Amino acid sequence: MARSISKSSGKGATGAKSYVMNPKLQEDKMGRLNDFVPTKSQKECINTIIGNTLTFVDAAAGTGKSSSILWHYCKEYLADRYKEIMVIRTPVEFNEDTIGFLQGDLTQKTEVHFLPAKQILEKFLGAGAVAADRDTRIHFTIPNFQLGATWTDKLVIIDEAQQLSPQVLKLLLERIGEGTTVVVAGDSNQILQGNGKRNALADAINRFFVEDPEGFLSAKFPHIGFHSFTDQECQRHPVVQSVIAAYSN
Repeated sequence: MARSISKSSGKGATGAKSYVMNPKLQEDKMGRLNDFVPTKSQKECINTIIGNTLTFVDAAAGTGKSSSILWHYCKEYLADRYKEIMVIRTPVEFNEDTIGFLQGDLTQKTEVHFLPAKQILEKFLGAGAVAADRDTRIHFTIPNFQLGATWTDKLVIIDEAQQLSPQVLKLLLERIGEGTTVVVAGDSNQILQGNGKRNALADAINRFFVEDPEGFLSAKFPHIGFHSFTDQECQRHPVVQSVIAAYSN
C-alpha cells in the first residue's frame, strides 16, 4: 500500500525549543509499555504514523488500533517532556448528541465517552500518572472546544472519526501546528447516525487518497498516510469476527 513517508524535520537550531529526555518517567513507565507487543499490522500502523504528520487509520472494532496508536504516543510522551497527548471524540449517542440533561460539569458528562482511551493510557502509564497530568499533558476533549486553537507539540488522536461530520473534521485538521502528529481513527463501516451528515472518516479517505486498480491507496498529498486492519485481525472473542462479517454488507 503506497503512502507518503516524508515528515517535517522539526524545529531548527536557532531559537528552537530544546527537547530533552525524561529518564525518570522512562524508568518508571517503560516497563508497562514493554508488556505490549504490537502485531505485524500494528507495527506497520505505527511506522506509518512515524512517517507522516497526518495518518488515517480505518479498522473494525477490536483490532487494537487505539492500543497501538496510544502505545506509540505514550512512548513519545515519555521521551519528550514537551509532548502532550490529546484524545478527541464527539459524545455521540444512538440518536442525537443529547448530553445536556446529564448531571455534572462537562468532564462528568463526557467521561464515559473517553473511558476506553483513558483505560488504555492508564494501562501504559499508570492511573496515577494519567490523573496527575490530566489537563496539563493529557487531554480528553470534544471537537467544539478545539475550534480556533493551534496544536503545537501535540500527539492527537481523533477517535471514532466516523461519527464526525466532514466539516467538523476539516476544522479540526486545520488546527495542526509545529511538532504535532495527528491520527484520525475509526471504522468507516460503523456509524450510529444514519442521516448522511456524518462519516467524516470515509469522506476524508476519498478526499486524501486515490485507489489503484489493485485496491491500494496512495496519498494525493505529502505528509499524509493511511493504514487499515482486516476484520480477521480482531483480537476479541472469535465470535466478534463473525459479527463483523455478518454486518459487513
